[in-house]
Amino acid sequence: MSPKGISSLRSGHAVHGSSKILHGVRRFGATILVVKYPVLVAIAALASACGDDDKTSACDLGMTESAVKIEDRKIIGVAAPYPADLSLSARDEQLRTSIGARRAAAWDVVGKVLAPVPLGDPRLAQSFGGNQPTIPSFHTWYAHDDFDRMFKKLYRDLTPAQRAARASIDPQAGFAWNAIALDSVPEWPEQRYLDYLATIDTPEESNGVGNASRVGYSPGAMGHLLKSYEQQHQCRLNPAPDPFDDDPMREGQPVAQTDSMALPECAWRELGPFIAGEGTVSVRSSGDGDVDLYVRRGKAPDAGSFDCKSAGTSSTEQCMVAGEGAVYVAVFAAQGSTVEVNVEYTAADVRAPTCLDGEMPRDAVLVKADWRRQLGNETIPIFDSTAARMKSRFASASEWISDGVAGPASDAIYTALIASTGAKFRMPALHIMSKELDHWMWITLWWSASPNSDFGADRPAAISGLAGPWKNYKMCVVTHYLEGDPDPRGGQAGTLGDALAAVTNGAGSPSWCSNPYLELGPGNAGTNCIGCHQHGGTEISAESILVDYPHHGSTRVRNNFFTDYLWAVKGGGGEDLSASVQAEIDFWDASDP
Repeated sequence: MSPKGISSLRSGHAVHGSSKILHGVRRFGATILVVKYPVLVAIAALASACGDDDKTSACDLGMTESAVKIEDRKIIGVAAPYPADLSLSARDEQLRTSIGARRAAAWDVVGKVLAPVPLGDPRLAQSFGGNQPTIPSFHTWYAHDDFDRMFKKLYRDLTPAQRAARASIDPQAGFAWNAIALDSVPEWPEQRYLDYLATIDTPEESNGVGNASRVGYSPGAMGHLLKSYEQQHQCRLNPAPDPFDDDPMREGQPVAQTDSMALPECAWRELGPFIAGEGTVSVRSSGDGDVDLYVRRGKAPDAGSFDCKSAGTSSTEQCMVAGEGAVYVAVFAAQGSTVEVNVEYTAADVRAPTCLDGEMPRDAVLVKADWRRQLGNETIPIFDSTAARMKSRFASASEWISDGVAGPASDAIYTALIASTGAKFRMPALHIMSKELDHWMWITLWWSASPNSDFGADRPAAISGLAGPWKNYKMCVVTHYLEGDPDPRGGQAGTLGDALAAVTNGAGSPSWCSNPYLELGPGNAGTNCIGCHQHGGTEISAESILVDYPHHGSTRVRNNFFTDYLWAVKGGGGEDLSASVQAEIDFWDASDP
């Protein structure tokens, strides 16, 4: 790595210039930006599919590990469970069609994820005036190294015959053992642990227990991942399944997707694929000029290959084909035309993740954090998310460009001080994925210097009143690929309604949710989270998702989610949990008699 340069170590993108000019790509992605001192060191978390080209592994850059170390796990204890709202899935249609209901439900999830939880070792209270320190619930959750420790322990405790049969393991036993695993480590006698415990005597240091861990798994999520070890192993051995699967087929929901476009004469615009279940796919166009529609099942149409072609002399055209597969649409402009194309179908919905032992449970939640190393008086970028600024972003490259810098103190932004190293980290962004809905709820928080306007204007008092600086974070949320609320303001008044109208193109258009600290690079400011995660477990690159797929990858192009939307299972940048599974199984397959 060049001493003067910056490298994006997860996405494979080069990043040039100062710390104020960051070019990377990822939706809920794994981009790590490392800037040589004395410039900013940023760890922009996440388990995703951006590859793993980490050239810093042989260098000491003073960076924290993405880990809950074994000594910190003893301090934390067993991770706090997530109290899932089991009634939320019945409200899926309401959340799809009401931005207001969606945001209210998302704030409820945020409140549970951020709820303060006492650290597990009661002896810490001695350093805090008799009061047991707390950390947010998500910061107690399991990390990759917890998974490694627990799986190795549980699998090695099986007999050779049980390992050969890939017998089931008990995640709860793993949780209990992991909380006291340090007791069996000779290098950590009791006095060494007590000495370490005594170094933790400030709120920032209690936040640092568990390190600046980038990806956290609720007990429900981690338990399911441990239980699914054989499916993960087979997932590594077998090729990725086809993106469209009609066996088993579940009845899907009606979809009405709308695309508006201005086409010059002789332009050819392709849309789709639209993953349709049983029934008819109806494609209609309206507007001025003269366009023709070409529709084809299975492959993109061309002028000579199609299943339906409209050939009128205006832009009011219609084509209909049978569903049960991927359907592609092309629009040809016989003359310059401004048209709206509406595609209606029933989405095929297959949710049988072959890389897991069934879908994730309702109490499965993943969080993915962006930690920024604070050295001295370094600043962090700030972003204007007002309606006018969001419109200007979308009018150019749909890219988050910084609108200045700030240096928030630890009482204004969530801050972790690692007691063992003295490294201090700010957390300006946090992604939250909750499986309380079939296709997850996708929430992201970002720190703001003006937190009470636009996307923070409806923050409930319960969030503002939580221990910590959470009143300074804004929020967006999606639950579906396409927006279903007919009101682009979502029934919201003031700056929030204005901002929603600026990022919402109406019912049937791609939904929006983007984090300025995590979604880097052209196109990412105008996307959502679910569109990228639909490809979880595949080898599709970040660049391809943003460039090669419709609407920067935000609309649905598959119905087969074989990792249940998770990048962390296979090929997930720094996560790739199934790699740990394969290494352990391969070792014992070669060692057992």
